[in-house]
Amino acid sequence: MKADLNILIIEADPSILVGLEESINDLGFSFCCTATPNRPIHQLAALRPDLTIIGPSLETGTCMKCLHKLKTVDPLMPILTSCDEACLPKECACTPFFGIHYLGPNPDPDEILGAIENALKPNTEQDFLPATPILLIGQSQEIRAIRQKIQKVADKDVTVLITGETGSGKELIARSIHYHSLRKSGGLVKINCGALPDGLMESEVFGFYKGAFTGAFRDKPGRLEMARGGTLFVDEIGDLSLNLQVKFLQVLEDRVFSRLGGTEDTAIDTRIVAATNLDLQKSVREGTFRKDLFYRLNVVHIKAPPLRGRKNDIELLTDFFMNKYCFEFRKEPLDIPDKVLDVFVAYQWPGNVRELENLVRRAIVLRDWNLIIQELNLENLNCRNENSPVSEAISPHLEPHDNEMERLFRDTDFSLKKACRAYVSQVERKAILKILKETKWNRKKAAELLQVSYKTLLNRITEFDISP
Repeated sequence: MKADLNILIIEADPSILVGLEESINDLGFSFCCTATPNRPIHQLAALRPDLTIIGPSLETGTCMKCLHKLKTVDPLMPILTSCDEACLPKECACTPFFGIHYLGPNPDPDEILGAIENALKPNTEQDFLPATPILLIGQSQEIRAIRQKIQKVADKDVTVLITGETGSGKELIARSIHYHSLRKSGGLVKINCGALPDGLMESEVFGFYKGAFTGAFRDKPGRLEMARGGTLFVDEIGDLSLNLQVKFLQVLEDRVFSRLGGTEDTAIDTRIVAATNLDLQKSVREGTFRKDLFYRLNVVHIKAPPLRGRKNDIELLTDFFMNKYCFEFRKEPLDIPDKVLDVFVAYQWPGNVRELENLVRRAIVLRDWNLIIQELNLENLNCRNENSPVSEAISPHLEPHDNEMERLFRDTDFSLKKACRAYVSQVERKAILKILKETKWNRKKAAELLQVSYKTLLNRITEFDISP
């Protein structure tokens, strides 16, 4: 182990920080820098540490944010943490936190040395992943359950069916299964059943021999062969035609296939992981999906939850994407105000995590949260949740008066941005006033119906000068 190891120490308590520095110096190592938990990600990246130590004074939420931030900079960097062990994921090998080691609350130099040596060991079971880590961000009950299930099934060579809405992370789950499986040294090959017509799909999956059809000028292996020793990820399997469903069923039952234009069967050595955003049981009832194929695929079922069903993860995801893309775009991170998180929690996220990711990326480029808030507020006003008590109560009162809009148009400083802000402010005021009247000015109940924090509601009441 090299003596000139660059070690980054993150600790908020000065007295604890001094103790850690002295221990590192006593061991003969150099440390590149010490930092507070809120240090910008681009500054951490510039330090290029070989290893990071997180001190014990950090609260659970701050510790988790630091872990996400560091793993965004370098997913494979070893981290020693003295934070409360309860804040670390129990299923460490199946989380985004690869190579995290618990150091204990008051480590002496010998304990630190042992932890450093253990963290830097090459080619051990601690190296959970190859070069590409898979990040399942979140600490909600739903995500924890998925991690636990992945941990149980990853090293079992069984077929897995992943269901969930578009953008909810089905492919991420499939990749996590592969990279934690005994097949991780093999390839992960993906095919999208909705991307190609039947004729091309069959040749793409099974391959073909020269002359098998017009245009087959050479032999070509299919995705099943390309995934030998690894995993075949069959995305949108619900879009597979009934004809190809029969052939796919034969592959799962007999574990053999033949290329187009060939007569010899080839045994497969491939794990199948399939995904769909459809309700396959409903498709079976409607006759568009084979029942026997459904049962063959549904050996282990993992359901990716929609983002609106795990809103506790929204802040972590927002912070992660902020760090990730600020690092990628070489920009200073934007602060994420409470009002932004309130809007995010109230929003229904039809595009799920992918929509949130793109929205954060857009905010970084535009450097303006107000535009994002206006966009989401207007989406909410389009009644994505039309049957909610809030929508029913305020929908007749949302449109601004014509004379108010005329006044805006006559403004010499008129702009679309200004009009949107004025529109949203008017709508917010009317919505809040209406709900307050409906709840007889019970502000706690009103905040619940409006899906904002109590503090945010009080701020809006003051801002809009609302009174009984």
